[in-house]
Amino acid sequence: MRVIMISTDRNIFTKESAVAQRMIEYGKVLGELHIIILSLARSGFEPFSLSPEVKIHPTQSPSRLKYIGDAIFIGEAIARQLYFGETVISAQDPFETGIVGVYLKRKTKFPLQIQIHTDLFTREFYDGSLLNWLRFQISRFTLKKANRVRVVREKIGRDVALYRKVDPKIITVLPIFVDVEALRAKPITVDLKKKYSQFAKIVLMASRLTSEKRVRVGIEVFANTAKIIPDLGMVIVGSGEEEGDLKKLVKKLGLENRVCFETWQQDISSYYKTADLFFNTSLFEGYGLTLAEAAAVGCPVLTTRVGIAIDFFHDGRDALICPQGDVQCFSNKMITFFSNSAMKKSIGSAAFELMSDVRMTHQAYLDKYKKALESMIVYK
Repeated sequence: MRVIMISTDRNIFTKESAVAQRMIEYGKVLGELHIIILSLARSGFEPFSLSPEVKIHPTQSPSRLKYIGDAIFIGEAIARQLYFGETVISAQDPFETGIVGVYLKRKTKFPLQIQIHTDLFTREFYDGSLLNWLRFQISRFTLKKANRVRVVREKIGRDVALYRKVDPKIITVLPIFVDVEALRAKPITVDLKKKYSQFAKIVLMASRLTSEKRVRVGIEVFANTAKIIPDLGMVIVGSGEEEGDLKKLVKKLGLENRVCFETWQQDISSYYKTADLFFNTSLFEGYGLTLAEAAAVGCPVLTTRVGIAIDFFHDGRDALICPQGDVQCFSNKMITFFSNSAMKKSIGSAAFELMSDVRMTHQAYLDKYKKALESMIVYK
């Protein structure tokens, strides 16, 4: 089987990244994987082979307006080279890559899978920006053209069937894979307590520094908590368009000695293991990979009610949960957490056990991923 995938994840160009390693694994089980990446020419990305089975094709577009047309052109060129075997198309979202997938399906007659990794049916998503509202409208068109739809949570699958009138029989629920055993087995290479020895306790945030992640709310909550818990520090791992503004906010609040910024790390398992609390303030999440990873190693989680926090976590038992943007709720729970030494152990242990119950082997996940694509092939 051959797969033509359309994606926007430029982390694929970093061979050591988690997403690149994941694509290599997909290539081994699928046979041949061509990944078209929507990217700008000025980024300098060139076509290359990630592995013998995985070929990367950046669109090298002069502007974002050319993404779709350039991706379709590359996809048609790839399709002309595939003379035998079964080929399917997989779009990584029902938005821009979904449009490319629909047009390639029309041109090539290959079946199309559309994947959904974000909860586009939450008001926080489609009312969050004009771009997301337009993407929400685009999904009305693309999802109806898919042969199969893969979602990361059952709730999203139900919404796709209800609001987009997609037959539930073609919807596959396959969560993002969390290698629980591997995470737990990894040795600690970075000890936050030693790296930031000025802090007795550490709050960790790890995400893209973009508006929907609401890291600003996290900093405001920390400012409230820091007044009560004097030996507390915060480490923020990530990058994005809001980084400059967030650093200005930290300075404005007089927290330069209490809040530390780090660029994104390819492996942050050590950070989860040596932090006292993982803090997530996102407006919406399709799944919430960082939540699952933190819980898997027993790091207590304080989060908005998004992604797996809705499906699996229980407030006060295996996580602490607040409504989106509720600074007062977050502040109260963070202060209570750090004032109660027993709470860290109880919530961390409960989260550890919870993730033990939902874990899946790597091979089982790869088999399900392949089966979801193979289900589109009609053998004659």
